Amino acid sequence: MTRPLAAFCAGAVLSLAAATAAPAGTPGGWTSIVAGANAPSASQELGLARTPDGRLNVAWSSDLAAVHAASITAAGQVGSPTTTVSGWSLGGDPTLVTEGGGLRLFFGSVIPVYGLLTFTAASSAGPWTGPGVVETADFAYGRTPGVTRTSDGSLIETWYSAADIVVHRGLSPGGGVTISSGGTNTRPDTITDASGNVFVAWCEFGGGAQGVLVRRIDPASASPIGSQMQLPGSTTQASNGTQASCVLESEVSRREPIVARHGGGVFVAGTSGYPSLSRVLVWRLDSSGNVASTSVVANAKNVSYSEPGLAAAPDGRIWVAWLEPAGAGKRIVARRSNPSGTVFGAPVRRAAPDGGGVGNFNLSAQNDRVDVVAILSGTGGTSLQHTQLLPGLTLVRTKLVRRGRGTAAVTFRVLDAGDPVAGARVRAGGRSGATAANGTATLVLRRGGAATASKAGYVAASIRFGCCR
Repeated sequence: MTRPLAAFCAGAVLSLAAATAAPAGTPGGWTSIVAGANAPSASQELGLARTPDGRLNVAWSSDLAAVHAASITAAGQVGSPTTTVSGWSLGGDPTLVTEGGGLRLFFGSVIPVYGLLTFTAASSAGPWTGPGVVETADFAYGRTPGVTRTSDGSLIETWYSAADIVVHRGLSPGGGVTISSGGTNTRPDTITDASGNVFVAWCEFGGGAQGVLVRRIDPASASPIGSQMQLPGSTTQASNGTQASCVLESEVSRREPIVARHGGGVFVAGTSGYPSLSRVLVWRLDSSGNVASTSVVANAKNVSYSEPGLAAAPDGRIWVAWLEPAGAGKRIVARRSNPSGTVFGAPVRRAAPDGGGVGNFNLSAQNDRVDVVAILSGTGGTSLQHTQLLPGLTLVRTKLVRRGRGTAAVTFRVLDAGDPVAGARVRAGGRSGATAANGTATLVLRRGGAATASKAGYVAASIRFGCCR
């Protein structure tokens, strides 16, 4: 049974001092959520949940002593942060899920309340009611949980214990189930797919199967269904044996990136390669947990990638993002799929402002863009910031017909994740034209050079092409 937090612990506060909401950020620009003492450190995990009103809610911890939350409108306006608890001794970072039209928060705590705890609120502004104790066994107090809501409304939580993956159903202590075997198992997360199947994905290293593993879970009992499956390419054979890329790409306290696609399918992301993590992979699983396809969304021999993330848009598209080196820090790279989730479009990039670096981030997708909440580092320390990224266009030259007098009819095609884009503006050689329904536009040109394609709602594309001689 829960009761109002203020009545439970005098050290808990419900909100920060009132502050003016930040202006809405334009796609590609950064808007600060919090900086200074209440900001998370660069390696911490974040909790995200989008409520039915379209607001994206984010929860984070600071100094392992306080949990905060804020909301972001669909247009990118950041609200004032609030504080759920402060003056506590926390064991892990928070996780958010929706609860009707409101929110349910989970985090591990040592003092003054021990265990994996939960709170509820009508919005991120509070007031927060709790705590309810979900579990005290299997190191639940010291972990960042993954949480999913099953098709019947029940909640399933997962975390790692000393070395195994634990799954727990409901909001009352007891009944945890160990679903892993062998090695050291970390970073679990869980989702419910469109058919009501529940999956857990995690990282295993140091023995056993190793790599990124996935297992189906019975939503009624939290017991495993069938055997765990190792995702192909999530390990690399090196001179010193098998290496699990997942333990190198991120902190063990983070959750393994797994999402359920609207309309069916489960997607998991990870890296591959050793010692450099030179590829980013996206695995698609069917309703039985078998690998239906593997997409290589980044591949560069001399680049080491990290922190892959996923988000599922309401229209069936999948966003994948990761970090790549940029100067002294890192920047985020993202690609959006087609509506069926089978082809990924052009990459778009966003660096931190003022020469800083992008650290841990989480994603939440809308139909036309993806929200990114990231921990940025700079000369002033760390800050939690928000941006929105638009999908990227792809521009290709498909045909050239010489017409005499040094001219040629050059046909260009504009694509969005393999699909033609109508109404895009193609410019080259001082000429321009709009693409037809098949995504093509033909320009009569006298010389080659640079060509660009643009359309509202997209990041423009450019290529260089030869022509006319």
